[in-house]
Amino acid sequence: MTPTARSEAAAPALLSPERDRASRYRFVIEAVLFLTYAAFGVSWIAVTPLLPELGDALGARGAELALLNTAVSAAKIIAPLVGGWAALRFGVKRTILAGALCVLACAATPLCASLAPALAARFVFGLGGAVIVTLLGPAVMPWFSRDELPIVNALNNVAVNTGIAVTLFSTVPLAARLGWRRTLFAYAAVNAACAVAWALLGRDRPAQPAAAVAAAPPSMARYSDVWRRRETWLLTVAFAAPLALYLALNTWLPSHAVAAFGLTREAAARLTGLVNLVGIPAAIAGGLLTKRFGLRRPFLIGAGLAVGTGGLAIVLSPWPELRLVAAVVLGLGFFIAASPLFTTLMELPGVGPREVALTMGTLLSASYLVSSLSPLVVGWLHDRTGSYLPGLVGWAVAAYSLAVAGALLPETGPRR
Repeated sequence: MTPTARSEAAAPALLSPERDRASRYRFVIEAVLFLTYAAFGVSWIAVTPLLPELGDALGARGAELALLNTAVSAAKIIAPLVGGWAALRFGVKRTILAGALCVLACAATPLCASLAPALAARFVFGLGGAVIVTLLGPAVMPWFSRDELPIVNALNNVAVNTGIAVTLFSTVPLAARLGWRRTLFAYAAVNAACAVAWALLGRDRPAQPAAAVAAAPPSMARYSDVWRRRETWLLTVAFAAPLALYLALNTWLPSHAVAAFGLTREAAARLTGLVNLVGIPAAIAGGLLTKRFGLRRPFLIGAGLAVGTGGLAIVLSPWPELRLVAAVVLGLGFFIAASPLFTTLMELPGVGPREVALTMGTLLSASYLVSSLSPLVVGWLHDRTGSYLPGLVGWAVAAYSLAVAGALLPETGPRR
């Protein structure tokens, strides 16, 4: 063997430590992304337990207060489409960093003395969160293998709900000690720390690992191509209907529980928080089961049935024990679907990170166009009927659409 041949044969061994370091670094990428989106969730729903204080400070009531969450959802109508395009042009890392900086607008909310500037701050905040969630899939897809993606998708899709669970359990006690303004400032500081962490530790990785989801050939991915796919709109329906119920419940279930069942504000917030808390292990279980059984559709259909039934039970049942069971069923339904839904997207034929970015942009924009109306509709119906039930029951029935869409989607799992 010549010296040149020996050098070439030794090259893989010399490069393997580099590859090993890059492989291990995927856990750093995932950890920072998870914490960044979880911190967004903390600040997003922190306003819900504080609606009475915010109403007094901003001079707003009812449907006007619902706009604080609707503004976040409305921003997510626009930002995913722009975020998908920006990621192709500027790279995933830079685009996610821009989103993380926009999230820092949450620090302006406790400074506002009227509704208009508060809505503007919440809109910018929502833009940032939408950019981050749109690019979670493209950010991790080049780093993780196909076998790992169901679990990674499960973790990323429960990140925001982890933050929501934390804020629903912690905001009322923190506000009692620190005051509501200082509590919101503290949450903003956590978001700032996550933005700094991504700026320092985030990386783009253009090459996919050999075991990753089958890569599409290099192409000039376009929104027009994504929009022609039937699966794009089935995935959108599967995501939009439960999301509408989820946002309606996170905004108004505490108020409904106080008015209809006589719960204290803290107990009502805990009931809503339980849905999100159950979602954390449920999403992880969804990832593990999706990987274990190699199927996607059965989990989507079952989750749709659980979400609709649990949603009706939690707003209608006069029995505390049944409401707790309903909260658990809702948490299971909402979050066990996350991994199979987004893994299906990544496994569609001819789909690579570019197509995932554009499909996620489409899915999230269309979904938030629908779901941004849900808190507003519930608040509007309450102002006219004196009850939160008409709006909450309507969105619970609509959430059965997840089961219908799941039945119509193709099975992409390895056991298909």
